[in-house]
Amino acid sequence: MDEPKLGLRERTRNVVRAQLGEAAVKLFVEQGFEATTVEQIAAATGLSRRSFHRYFSSKEDVLGQWFEETGQKIAAALAARPPEEHPWFALRRAFDDLVEGLSARPESLVMTRMMLNTPALHASHLHKHAHWAALLADVLQHRLAESGTRPARVAAVSLAGAALAGLESAQSEWVSEGNQRPLGELVDEAMSAVAPLTGQSGDHTPHD
Repeated sequence: MDEPKLGLRERTRNVVRAQLGEAAVKLFVEQGFEATTVEQIAAATGLSRRSFHRYFSSKEDVLGQWFEETGQKIAAALAARPPEEHPWFALRRAFDDLVEGLSARPESLVMTRMMLNTPALHASHLHKHAHWAALLADVLQHRLAESGTRPARVAAVSLAGAALAGLESAQSEWVSEGNQRPLGELVDEAMSAVAPLTGQSGDHTPHD
């Protein structure tokens, strides 16, 4: 009997966290990150500041949770790519869901600009980059080991870091251009500047 109760409690907790996250994003878009308070986020979901802190330690932690979940999804997408794909091409395809999700939500441009340009989020941004690089490096090492290659950890982290740098460069250009060009096209361009985006066949296959 105890396990179903714990499961229900966790599901309820996740629902409330998601509601707080949505409320926070809405407020961040409307009035900016620094102007938004924990009290405002909590009030938007009918909670008190004290209740907010049962789910998040700070408003920065709301974005930190999104960073964590997104990093896990990108790593899972990389792990699911066909083993015969070139690692660089597999990394590009692992970004597809993130790119499509950002492109589909009108508020994503504002949120991306905020995350790139808000000094208070600089530490969170650095942590996100390092965390995602570590997650992707874990997958790369496993993929390459299965193909008979055993890369040094530093090589896997460097490859993941280079891909993430390409993604960030594309996002920065996307923001500065005001969404004049598709984000996917910009990611292709950024990553192709480092190495060709080729699959098993060696043909260049950019994202539409």
